[in-house]
Amino acid sequence: MNKQKGKDSKPIRMPFAVGFYPGDRSDLVRTIEKCYLSKQGPGAVPKVAQKGSRKIVAGISPHAGYVYSGPVAASLYYRVAMDGVPETFVLIGPIHGFGAGVGIMKRGVWRSPLGDVQIDEEFSEAILREADVIADDPSVHEGEHSLEVQLPFLQALYGDKLRIVPIATSLSDLDTCTEVGKAVAEAARKTGRDIAVIASTDMTHYGIHYGYAPVGMSPIERVLDWIRNIDGEAIKAITTLDEEKLLRHVREKHMTMCGYAPVAMTIVAAKKLGASKVELAKYATSYDTQGSTDAIVGYCSMTMKK
Repeated sequence: MNKQKGKDSKPIRMPFAVGFYPGDRSDLVRTIEKCYLSKQGPGAVPKVAQKGSRKIVAGISPHAGYVYSGPVAASLYYRVAMDGVPETFVLIGPIHGFGAGVGIMKRGVWRSPLGDVQIDEEFSEAILREADVIADDPSVHEGEHSLEVQLPFLQALYGDKLRIVPIATSLSDLDTCTEVGKAVAEAARKTGRDIAVIASTDMTHYGIHYGYAPVGMSPIERVLDWIRNIDGEAIKAITTLDEEKLLRHVREKHMTMCGYAPVAMTIVAAKKLGASKVELAKYATSYDTQGSTDAIVGYCSMTMKK
């Protein structure tokens, strides 16, 4: 974690996941546009509706390399752009590597090829006051890509207006998911912030590379049907805003969905924020976007609306 020099220096979370997306600014902008225009994406590059209805209180976005999951992510961010301008985005993702517990980075900036993104320090502090399970722990975000890959999409839409609160978790029990989700919503209520919560997750990870191939590797049609079915059951649980059902499905089916806890936390927050309607923006697999058969990952993007 680098720091700016000077009296008012703040921590800078440097990019780690370049390679998931281009490190060159111009290439990154073009890549994001291609995600929107992809046949697996929404089909158009959005312009932010400055006076949008602001019905979307939460969403789900994948976090693989843009060539794989970028069009699915774009399907969420297209809808977010059409919905207006939240004051703060709360980003909740899984910890894939080292780090334990639930960690927030409460101050400083996150850097990407598109510039620096300010953390909403006041709102971070408000969340910390509401949940004992959440720690001010920037270290859990070092080397973690699940939130970083969301930033360029958001920066391309909101530029310098963008404010975030990053939360990463290795915990997935129902009590923790409930506490975190309630804390985010209660902090919004007490501060009056207009927020949107984004859960970062990929769905089933299938193949020898992942040590997970319950129905083998061929024929590919059978494999794809199996992946789509097990992912579909998880999506149904999310659509009904049922965090307990989602957690139970993932565990009973031994599902390799990496961000199910962030999604459960987001469901809890969304309900407290008034969400009553969930829409699937896009579901696709890496086979759909890139044709790979050695390792297949499912991706979905969804919105939760008032």
